[in-house]
Parts: sequence; C-alpha cells; structure tokens
Amino acid sequence: MKKYVKLIGLSVLCLVFLSGTMTFADEYPAKPIKLIVPWGAGGGTDALMRVIAHFGGKYLGQPMVVVNVPGVGGTMGARQGKDAKPDGYTLTATHESVISSRIVGVSDFDYSDFIPIANMTLTPAMVAAQPNAPWNDMKDMIATAKKSPATIKFGATLGSTSHFFPLDIANQAGIEFKIVGYEGTAKRQAALLGGFLDLGESNPAAGKKYFEAKKLKPLGIATEERHVLLPDVPTLKEQGVNVLFAVNRGICAPLKTPRPVIDKLSSVLAKVSQDPEFIEKIASLGSDVKYRDQAGYQAYIKEETSRLDMLAQKFNVKAKKK
Repeated sequence: MKKYVKLIGLSVLCLVFLSGTMTFADEYPAKPIKLIVPWGAGGGTDALMRVIAHFGGKYLGQPMVVVNVPGVGGTMGARQGKDAKPDGYTLTATHESVISSRIVGVSDFDYSDFIPIANMTLTPAMVAAQPNAPWNDMKDMIATAKKSPATIKFGATLGSTSHFFPLDIANQAGIEFKIVGYEGTAKRQAALLGGFLDLGESNPAAGKKYFEAKKLKPLGIATEERHVLLPDVPTLKEQGVNVLFAVNRGICAPLKTPRPVIDKLSSVLAKVSQDPEFIEKIASLGSDVKYRDQAGYQAYIKEETSRLDMLAQKFNVKAKKK
C-alpha cells in the first residue's frame, strides 16, 4: 500500500512539474522583451533590428523594445546581452563582429557565449571611393595598390566586419591597404565623405544616396549578381576579385535560457521571415531576408569563424595568446 502511495505521489509531482513547464512556455512572453543593439541609433544594424523588433512583437503578442548600447566596436552592448538574466526577456542583436572582435583581441567572448536563435538578414558590402579618386573600377584601384603597397587608405572599425572586408579583398587581389581605424559607421562615413580616406565599406541603401549625389563613387559590390538598387554597379567577381562579403544579422540569447523560450522565439522569427510586409521593408533598407534556423545559424558561424581566422593570421591581426 505504501508503495502505491509513493507512486501516486511521484506521479502528482511529475504532473505538477510538467504543468509548470508548459505554463511557462505558453505564457512566455508575459511582458516586453528588451533587444540590445550594440551599435548606435540610426546605423544599419539599428534600422534593421527595429524592423525585426516590430514584426517580432507582432507575432509574440508583446513588444520587442530596442535598446542601443554602443561602444568598443559593438562589444560593450554584446557583453551586456551575454551577461543578462537568461529568462528570455533580454536578447542581443549580433553579426560577424562577434567573431572578428574576439579574433583580433578587442573582446574576450564570441558566439559560444550565446545561444544563437536565428539569422534574419543579409546586407551586401560595397567598395566606395572618393568622387575625385583616380579609379573608376576595381581593376584601376588594384593596379595602383600593386604599384604602391599600403598607401591606399581604407577606413574600418578595427576588429569589425568593416575591417575584414578590405582584408578579404587584399587577400584575393594580392594587394595591401593602409587600414585606418574609426569607431563606428558614422565616423567612418564622415571621414570618407570629408576626404580623409580613399576607400570605405558601404551598402546598397546607405550608398545609393551618396552615389546619386556624386559625393561618393561605387567601385563594386561583393555579391554574386548585381544588386536591384544599383544595377549599374558591377560585382567584384565581374572585375576579377573573387570576394563575396555581407553582414549577416541575427538574434541571440544568453546561455542557459530555457529551451522552451528558445524554441518559441525561433518559431516566431521563422514566421517573421516569411511575412511579405517584412520582406518588403527589409528590401527597402538595401538588405535581403536571410533566415537561418538554429542549426543553420550555428553551421554558418562555424564556417565564418574559420574563414575570418585565416584572414587574421595572414594579415597578422590575430590576437596573440597570453
């Protein structure tokens, strides 16, 4: 009899536990979710994440509130997101800078310190030049770079994707740039527009207005095919530079975030990625919807980590082990 009482008691406890778990999953989110964007307001990541947050909130039934925490090439906000309480109410906007910052020693953490939930967008990179630059295409610029190594000034935020883009080009073209560091996109852009740099990274949406106003000159875009917003701009591959480069933006959660929360967020973001209005809005910002689920996102991170690590070693920007 005692044995049966114990079994009944255990069964009741299991039911209570399972009921509690199901209730937590079903009720999440019960309040607004904070989405940390580790870069300043008005930048490319900020604009895209505000769209993702809007549609995410629509499908979750609770607002996703963007909070900008800029500084140290995006590592300040990323660290805050990494260290947040793992309850699903603080998420972090990420891209490849999480990888590159660790590689060059700007930060001491990477994607392994997060739970990657989903990749959402892809923004192709472009090479933009001063309007009075002596080159009209990549071939002319590369010819100059080969004659005078490390003299062409390419602006970058050290340790970020904007740093590894010129390294990728230099690796494929057999040249060397003089990398000039600036903190953040806005300062890099101002330096390029002000004539303090020869080249800089841009993207279709941000660059288009400057190209049309003749304030900058596009030399090429790092895509397989020409971009719909800039059909007259040739790809790098068309010009003999075998480089495909883009910023892939996604959302991550702190380690130890409950699995039901991760699964629910993943499911919601998958729905967001298929929303026609969302797709149209992302396209208007010069980006493409590039949804990768948890497994696909982690596979991409592994592959990209290996590629960026190779570039860092080749150009001697990899942090030395202590």
